[in-house]
Amino acid sequence: MQQTTDHNATAAGHQYPNENKIRLRLSGLGAATVVAFLVSTGLARADGAKQTAFKFYGQLNFGIFHVDDGQGNDTYLTDNDNSNSRIGIIHQTELANGHRLKFHFESGLGFSGSAAATLDDNDLNLKWRRTELRKLEVVYSTPAYGALSFGQGSTATDGVAETDFSGTSVVHYSSINALAGTIEFRDAGGAGSGSNINAAFRNFDGARRFRLRYDSPAVSGFALSVSAGQEVLRHGDDRDYYDLALRFDRDLDQFKVSGRIGYARAGSDQSSVASSIAFLHTSSGLNLAVATGRQQETGANYAYLKLGLKRRWNDLGETALSFDVFEGDDLAGIGSQSASYGIGIVQKWERYNTELYAGYRRYELKGAAVAVEDINVAVIGARWKF
Repeated sequence: MQQTTDHNATAAGHQYPNENKIRLRLSGLGAATVVAFLVSTGLARADGAKQTAFKFYGQLNFGIFHVDDGQGNDTYLTDNDNSNSRIGIIHQTELANGHRLKFHFESGLGFSGSAAATLDDNDLNLKWRRTELRKLEVVYSTPAYGALSFGQGSTATDGVAETDFSGTSVVHYSSINALAGTIEFRDAGGAGSGSNINAAFRNFDGARRFRLRYDSPAVSGFALSVSAGQEVLRHGDDRDYYDLALRFDRDLDQFKVSGRIGYARAGSDQSSVASSIAFLHTSSGLNLAVATGRQQETGANYAYLKLGLKRRWNDLGETALSFDVFEGDDLAGIGSQSASYGIGIVQKWERYNTELYAGYRRYELKGAAVAVEDINVAVIGARWKF
């Protein structure tokens, strides 16, 4: 799931009606997670930790984007929200009998990103908001009984629509709105249509929230995940969220196979299903990914197909190429038809833990109240991991 922007961030001098409730939730998130961390550390000491590991990691991922909405265009540098710049800390303790305790913190750095950029506002700024928080959780896992996670982190359906072996997800994958989600479709006269890329292209994948999550052990490649939680980082959302997912991962003789299917419910009036499956032919590097999803109440749905090839053609590292197609119905309103295709290339530079990438995507929207122009997006960039 890609990085999203907090469009409801508090303006100077303005108090949202539920600001106190948000602050209480944030305080509860921090306090509950810290308590869980301290309890887990105490349990680790009591149980006799075999080994304790501390890991600091992160990445920087910037791209030069060129966007043309049919009426105007601009070129700008911004954070790539397909996989935004971030830092993280993991404190992991190995216990007896294969049991493990992990504390995990991860946050975006706060750079303005591609999903929020428009042709009028695309400066690269740095402003950390609470919605940059990706993970603040404690995980207790066992070989026989699975894993229990508590805190801010992935719900059970996070990633169910995004299974992918292509190696090009940094430039395009099924969440195709991450490259330029706020760009608005315009009619032939230049007027805004009221629909942007975010509205017309969604994959119904899960999210990260404050939740309690359980993951079962894998049996013959199958594992079950379930979670329940709330949104504590954004304004105006008091719903309870429930997610259920089934996952499958298997290495066969010549193939790797990975599949996901999930059901998510938000409050009492919104539910969705999403799934994906991916194949990799290990000797040739040929790969295929398929995803689909549906919003139950409105019937909005989509299908996504991606073909890829990855090989080591040079001494720098592996090269990955891919082409994908997205088609959706009723995503931007009843009767709307969304279509997109994209190409991408990623070159690993292994010596420096860097990926160099380039991509192009075209977004089309039909069936809106007025005919709108297509949107074209091209990007070149680099992701450095440390």
